[in-house]
Formats: sequence, C-alpha cells, structure tokens
Amino acid sequence: MVEVECSKLGDKLALSKALSLAELDSLTTLIKYSTCLVREPRSSVIGITGPQGVGKSSLISALVRELVQRGYRVAALLVDPASPMSGGAVLGNRVRMPYLPDSAFARSIWAENERSVPLRAAVSIELLEAAGYDYIIVETPGAGQVNTDILRISDLVVVVLMPLLGDEIQVIKAGMMEIGDLYVINKSDIPESELMYNYVKSLVKGKPVIKVSALYRTNLGELVNTVDQLLNSRRASGEQLRKRVERRLFVVEEALKELLEAQLKSSISELSPSVFVERPDLIPEVISSLKASLVKRLSGGP
Repeated sequence: MVEVECSKLGDKLALSKALSLAELDSLTTLIKYSTCLVREPRSSVIGITGPQGVGKSSLISALVRELVQRGYRVAALLVDPASPMSGGAVLGNRVRMPYLPDSAFARSIWAENERSVPLRAAVSIELLEAAGYDYIIVETPGAGQVNTDILRISDLVVVVLMPLLGDEIQVIKAGMMEIGDLYVINKSDIPESELMYNYVKSLVKGKPVIKVSALYRTNLGELVNTVDQLLNSRRASGEQLRKRVERRLFVVEEALKELLEAQLKSSISELSPSVFVERPDLIPEVISSLKASLVKRLSGGP
C-alpha cells in the first residue's frame, strides 16, 4: 500500500483530490487513507435534515459563518440526489452556498437515492476529520423522507422545519419528529412561525426547539450555543465516542456491502441469463455456486 502524508490533508487542494478519489472509488480511498483516520474524536459532526424547501442550505451557510466568526474551522458536506443525466451531484458547492467564508470548506457529493447516505459521504467525513476541521456539517438529500443513516454518521442531528409547511401531519408520518436532537424553525420572519414553533414544541417535549431566520441572521447565536451545549454534554458522557464507534461500523458495513455487490455482479455476469428462465430448477444450485464463489474470492482464494 502506498504511504500517504496525512498532514497534507490540511491543504485544501490535497483534501479536494482525496475527496474526489472518494467519490470515484470509496473503497480504494478508505484503504489508502486508513492510517490517517483519527482514534479520538477530533471533529463534531452535525447532521442537517428536513423537508425540501425549508432552507437547509441557507441555514447551513449562515451557521458556517457564525461558527467561523467564533474561530472554528468548519466544513460543509452537501449530499445531493444524483443527476439522472450525468450521475453527479445535481448542484455545485458554490451554487448551493455562495456566501461561505474563504476559510470554510464546502463539497457537494451525490447519493444514489434520497434515503441514503452513501459510503463516499462517510469516507469524506473521515477525511475531513483527519484534515482537522472542528465542525463538519452534513446536509442529507431528500424531500421529507426519514434518513436513518444520518443517525449513524452524526454526533448531533438537527431537523429543520418552517412555517406553512402545509400538512404538518405528513412531517410526523415522515418520522422526522423522532430522529432529531434539536429542532429549528427556519424563516421565523414569517408571522405563522410562532404557530409552528408551539406545534413542534408539543411534539418533541424535552428537546430544544429554536426559531431562526437564516435570511436575516436572527437567533443564530442561540442556535450555536445550544449545539455547543448538547455536544459538550455528549463529550462528557462518552456519547460522542460511542457515536464515533457507530460511524466507523457504518463505514465498514457499507464498504463490505459495496465489495459484495461488486463481486456478485461479476459472478452473475459470467452466467447465461437464459438459465434462469429455461431451467428454474437450477436456481438453488446457481445460488449455492455463487455463494461458494464469493466466499472463495473474499478469502483471497483463486
């Protein structure tokens, strides 16, 4: 394995190259940079999720600026559904967040669907932590679906909502009122924000709910203070270390899934498709043969 200089990840150009490799080949990147992965939590990973149109990107941009003003190094990872034409992320980093401070780092990566956080995102988080960022903010894709993967890769999950969502019952059905550690009502300059605030407070008793306006930068200080309080509590209790273990497990599990899928596709491609139609009685034998072949390949056999 080629040795890499982990200290170079602190340089934005070197980091960008590593992240580009992670997008193209997550497994190779994970292996190549495995010696750079930190043992003790160095970064705080904040997952941002919520229905489409609530202003997640605008809130992240405002949150990044607030954190940078406090002296933190901040990176934002924006997970977009893949473009059906190009296969890449639908929106670019600076299109999504045009007002980021120069000291901050933003990256858009693509996901296969709206309900997943891909391996490339998890590996990217590991690289950003190795690069020394204090905060890594991850925006999930989706239009209101529950994204449980965000629970496994984040130290803290922030659910973003807004007034006039329409049928609030759909938000509850989507399961978002169960996964958040902190709830933010964005666009608080809208008069109906107080109704939404009280509604959410009644649903998530015991969890903080904060009204903000990313556009007018109101209550962002309160939001950052609340985030810091929650993270400090988790560090003291050992919860952040437990979450780090969970994230590494997620990385390993997703890496194995990707490897198995690649091996399975390779094995199936060697078969004649007609066998599944003409001889369905052979399906159990084919499955057994594929299983044996996979075991042999994964164990390093010929």
